[in-house]
Amino acid sequence: MPWKKLSDFPEQKVIGVYAIEFWAIRDGKVWHQGRKLRAADAASFEIYLDEHLENSLFIARDASSIYHAWTRMSEIDRNSFARRDQYWVDQHQVYLEHETSLKAVQNADPQSFRDLGHGYAADQNAAWYWGRLMKTCTHSQRLEVFTDNTLYASDEEQIYCDGKALQRVTAHSWRMLSAHFSTDDVHIYYLERKLPRVDIASWTHLDGPWSKDKQHVFYMNKIQKEYSAITFDLAALQQIQQP
Repeated sequence: MPWKKLSDFPEQKVIGVYAIEFWAIRDGKVWHQGRKLRAADAASFEIYLDEHLENSLFIARDASSIYHAWTRMSEIDRNSFARRDQYWVDQHQVYLEHETSLKAVQNADPQSFRDLGHGYAADQNAAWYWGRLMKTCTHSQRLEVFTDNTLYASDEEQIYCDGKALQRVTAHSWRMLSAHFSTDDVHIYYLERKLPRVDIASWTHLDGPWSKDKQHVFYMNKIQKEYSAITFDLAALQQIQQP
C-alpha cells in the first residue's frame, strides 16, 4: 500500500535526505518543512510512499484533498488520483511532478493515457516527453521506448531521442551502433545530432562520446580539428587529462 498515515510514522515525522523533516504532526496540525498546513486534516493525513522514500516526499492527501508540499491541489480529484510511473492521473487530467511542482499535462486524455517510462508518455492523440508535447509524433498509439537504450523511442515511423525526432530518419532504416551513436546508413548520429562530414565506411566508435573516421576525430557530434585521425591516441589523451 503506497499511502501511509503520517500519524503511523515514528514520532509522527517523515525525515528525508540531509535529515530534513519533510512532514510532521505537531499540536494536532500537519507541517511540511517547517510550515503549517492550516487546512489539512491531521487525523486522516497520508504520505505517498514508493520503494524509494526520497522520491515521494511531496505527495500527500487527507480525507478530502491532494497536497503537493505546502499546496492543497483543489483541482485534483482525490479519490481517483493514482500514480502511473512518472506521471499521475485522476479521472479528469494527467499530471507530472517536476522538482517543486505538480502540474497538469495539457490536453492529455487520462482514459487512454499510457506512461511508457523514462519520461515518455502517450494517449490516443499525442505524445509527451517529461510533460513536453512531442509535436512531430503523429502515431502516438504506437509509441514505444527501446528497452536497451531508454533515451530512444519509436512510433514505427520516426525515431526519437531524448524526446526529439531524428530529422528525416525513418524507423525501418535506423539502428543503434554503440553508446549514444546510431545510423540510418546515410548519417551517423550522436544522440539526436548528426556528425558532420562523416565517412560512414571508415567511422568507428572509440570510447564514450569519442569516435573517428579516416579524416576526422569527433567528440559527440563535433569535429575536433586539433587532432589528426591518423595519429589520434585516445588513451594517451585521457591520461593527459587525468588530474
